[in-house]
Amino acid sequence: MLRTTALMLGLGWFITGCSDENIQRSFPFMEIEIDRIEFGAIAIGKTPSREVVIQNQGANDLVLQEPAVWENPGAAFWVAEYDQIIAPGAKGVIQIVFGPTDIKRYESTLAIKGNDPKNPSAQIHLGGDGYRMGAIEVVPLTLDFGLVNAGEAEPGKVYIRSVGTGDLVVTGIQLTPATDKDFHIQSSTRTPETLPAGTEVQITLAYRPGLESLTGPRGTLVIEADDPFQPMTEVSLTAELNQSPVADAGADQDVGALEVATLDGSQSTDPDGAIDLPLDFDWTLVRKPEGSETAIIDGETDHPSIIPDLVGVYEAELYVIDRRGLKSLLPDRTTILTVPSERMLIELVWDSPIADLDLHMLAPGGAFGGILDCFYGNKYPDWGEPGNPLDDPALKRDDLNGFGPEIIGYPEPIEGTFTFQVDFFSAHTPSGQEPTNATLRIFIDGLLRAELVKRLESQDELWNAATILWPEGTVTELED
Repeated sequence: MLRTTALMLGLGWFITGCSDENIQRSFPFMEIEIDRIEFGAIAIGKTPSREVVIQNQGANDLVLQEPAVWENPGAAFWVAEYDQIIAPGAKGVIQIVFGPTDIKRYESTLAIKGNDPKNPSAQIHLGGDGYRMGAIEVVPLTLDFGLVNAGEAEPGKVYIRSVGTGDLVVTGIQLTPATDKDFHIQSSTRTPETLPAGTEVQITLAYRPGLESLTGPRGTLVIEADDPFQPMTEVSLTAELNQSPVADAGADQDVGALEVATLDGSQSTDPDGAIDLPLDFDWTLVRKPEGSETAIIDGETDHPSIIPDLVGVYEAELYVIDRRGLKSLLPDRTTILTVPSERMLIELVWDSPIADLDLHMLAPGGAFGGILDCFYGNKYPDWGEPGNPLDDPALKRDDLNGFGPEIIGYPEPIEGTFTFQVDFFSAHTPSGQEPTNATLRIFIDGLLRAELVKRLESQDELWNAATILWPEGTVTELED
């Protein structure tokens, strides 16, 4: 390759074709001012170059043969380019490159030949040392997060170590596009980052599977650095996913007050199959009418039950737990709607845990405590056609102390005006004082027609609450 410019590399002794510089020359005359090039310490993977300047002091063109490197030719030193023809009085350049491949001392010789008849050849001694400026070590090369429950996070650590003889520059840290979305880098990925020799940096990752995560997650962390022999390092990421079990609380249902409602969680599943079975069950009653004391019965089984004590909406929530202890990430819910099966239904609740209140329903013409009064002392009176229970009321629940409810249901009421009273039967205190707020709810044909509230202070207090005119269904609140 021909070149037109050159750069002198220091002063040295002269290699000349004749000692008498005053002789008029009619032939090429090759003059080189140095006999040695020392590259010094060069990092493995780097390829610096130096120039050998040749001057033609003769009267004709100096023509060079292709320069050759002796001793391990091509191993560490080589000629990149040179000026083949150098005009009289001009300078030419040979560009020599040093590319060490190992940590050691390199020595070689550059042989130069031309058409100078008096001095046809010259030798330049070459020297240099190879070393690793930046060398990387990454530990581990496979990061296994182990078994991880869906909805939880498992951390993992990767260490980048500078194990060379000089600074290591980390130029990139990232996850490949094909990496599972549940793998995340927690540490800063700012680059370039310089690590002095003998130091390390920790990269923290996390595997955070969720409800929609897939099994067998895989990923790759890529670390790039200026290590010429290891410019890119890949770390394999693996994990085992314990998928979340799926709760199924069963179908919604309608039941009557004080009727048993059986719940069904038997259709709950686990995506991992038999390895995570059997499931455990965790039922909770998350919604119920105000004043209700209903609770889940056998809430750790797949078929628990509740007995709704008030008319209204009940909602049961189910979580399931797999054999390895993982709880379902989302619950399932089922609704129990309690609708009166009777045309007339009356509920009484109160807010004292010890007071005993009694509900009384007086038939037309009835008196408190008599045979025409439906109460705890006359739970199933026969008011209509003898022997026909449909036209008779019934005290469905009598609560002796605390909260209630007391419930009277009447399938097919007889005609007339019915009166409802609340008797503060016992305070269960020495003084007889136990203030409580009583609430009376009246349902007609399944609809709440009235909700009345009164504060009662002490036992023996009687609240004349309301009347119902039947069959009109007219509710009238009494001024007590």
